[in-house]
Amino acid sequence: MTISKRKPRIAIIGTGRMAKALGKSFLQVGHFVAFGSRQPETKNIFHEEVGTDSRIYGVQAAIDAGEIIIIALPHHEVANTVRKFASSLRNKVVIDITNPFDAQPNDGSSSAQVTASIIGKGATVVAAFKTNFEKTFENVNDSTGKPREVLFASDDEKVKTIIKELIYSIGFKPIDCGTLAQAVVLDHMVPLLIRLDSKELDGKHDLTFKLINK
Repeated sequence: MTISKRKPRIAIIGTGRMAKALGKSFLQVGHFVAFGSRQPETKNIFHEEVGTDSRIYGVQAAIDAGEIIIIALPHHEVANTVRKFASSLRNKVVIDITNPFDAQPNDGSSSAQVTASIIGKGATVVAAFKTNFEKTFENVNDSTGKPREVLFASDDEKVKTIIKELIYSIGFKPIDCGTLAQAVVLDHMVPLLIRLDSKELDGKHDLTFKLINK
């Protein structure tokens, strides 16, 4: 795995709301961003929605173009997609932002661990952006005026440095939550986040968790 000293090239697999939110953010700070779609030819107004500097390719071409690969698919599509492109994902940094909800592994593994196991030897996987609504990318500061936090986890300490820089670059504050095994906690936090957002904020999707040190 080699990440260049310039701003790394980013590929986002998926074209949904979170994919677009992440893509816009990284484009705005000067990253090359390629989106991977199974049907790129149908995305006629995609560049108007995301940014004219964006690229949209097939999944394989997007992976080939990126150094950091962000998986932003519905969770039920992740395993098959990762399995299909596993050899291309090896020796890349893979950020899994997906949430398993009712499909949480029965053995206590995190969903990011499952992604890493499917990629196999050479996998470098990060769990990140799981607890961030897409709307929060429009306003990265919370109600106190401080940057919102992005919780992340990985087994690779060197990659954590890259991820911290990536998160800082788009205005968020990175919070290291440990290893991929510990990322199972992030998986379980998401249903709570959605429930609190629904009950306390009428589904505004403007809620984030925050660490407070007193």
